[in-house]
Amino acid sequence: MSVTAFRQGGAVIVVTRGPGNLNLLSYSSNAKIQNHVGATNTNNSGVTRFLISHSYTFEQFAFHWDGQGEAAWSIGNGLVRQPVGKGWNAAVNIQWNGPTSGSLDVSGQVSSAVNRDGAVTCFIIPEST
Repeated sequence: MSVTAFRQGGAVIVVTRGPGNLNLLSYSSNAKIQNHVGATNTNNSGVTRFLISHSYTFEQFAFHWDGQGEAAWSIGNGLVRQPVGKGWNAAVNIQWNGPTSGSLDVSGQVSSAVNRDGAVTCFIIPEST
C-alpha cells in the first residue's frame, strides 16, 4: 500500500548527513501567487532530519540537497528511502495529494520564484533526548 504525501500522516521526511542547505520550491499556486523558493540550513556534521510541510496555497513542491554529504527522503514512516537530487535540474517533485517524481527539472519554475530563505515550510526535526 502506498502512502500519499501530506495525507493521513504522509509527511515528507528528508535525512541528510553533514552541513548544507535543503532547498524547497513551492509552486503551482491555486491562488495565482508567485512561486516561493528558499533554503533551510544545517551546520550539523552528523545526521539532520527535516520535515517538509505543505501549504494550502501551493499544489506542487520540489526539493534538493546542497550539502557535503548524502541525503535521502521518504513519506511518513515508510521503509522506502530514495536519494535526493543535488540541483533544481534533478529535484524530487511532490504533488499535493498526488504522485511523486524521483527526479524532475524544475529550474524553469525557480527562475520566477521569490526568495524565502529561512521562511519556507521546511523544518528541522529536533533530536529526542
